[in-house]
Amino acid sequence: MVNIGLLGDISAGKTSILRLFVRYLKVGEIENVKGGIKCTVVKTDFSGEATVPGGEKEDSLNQKETKTIHPNRVVFREDSSGRAHTIFAPGGDRARSVIRMGIITISRIATQIIAVFSCDRALETQFEFFRDVRFFPDNIYVCINKIDLIEKDAEKKVEELKTKIVDFFKQRKITVKEFFITCAEAVEGFEDVQTYNDHTAEMILSISTS
Repeated sequence: MVNIGLLGDISAGKTSILRLFVRYLKVGEIENVKGGIKCTVVKTDFSGEATVPGGEKEDSLNQKETKTIHPNRVVFREDSSGRAHTIFAPGGDRARSVIRMGIITISRIATQIIAVFSCDRALETQFEFFRDVRFFPDNIYVCINKIDLIEKDAEKKVEELKTKIVDFFKQRKITVKEFFITCAEAVEGFEDVQTYNDHTAEMILSISTS
């Protein structure tokens, strides 16, 4: 069993990653991605989501704007082996004590950590979140999410982000094992959306089953 912790600042897309992965499992699309195998959802818990006051807008997965108060959780099972895995996604608002406790708990119990960064926000702001996380394994994965929000020269921009992220974690003696570039929502007008949606599912699957 693998416990995966999705850690990242506010609005990095952690809950969207979880919801998209659940969709892949429920409709059978997980078998069609790279390294795909048949898996079954055992349990989902999104009860930690609180609707943002005045948040009438719905996202592309028809979910209201929310804030994660308590860690969201998805448990799924590999059908062939019977192995079960859990994905945890605490909120990113570390200033709130209950959310901060969730971050600390998940950072300690997760056997694999995925540091989630959003392409639409300054890296330095997002680094502040990780500076506050004391318990980190020596090796982590990094997800660069919301690739659809890079308007031009996406490949160059991603390489710049990778370099800065590697340097940041290197200063803390943490090695980035692998990068995943994702888009965790069904974005209209983004021609590569299916590819980067698939990358989201491939990321969770490869980390938990490898």
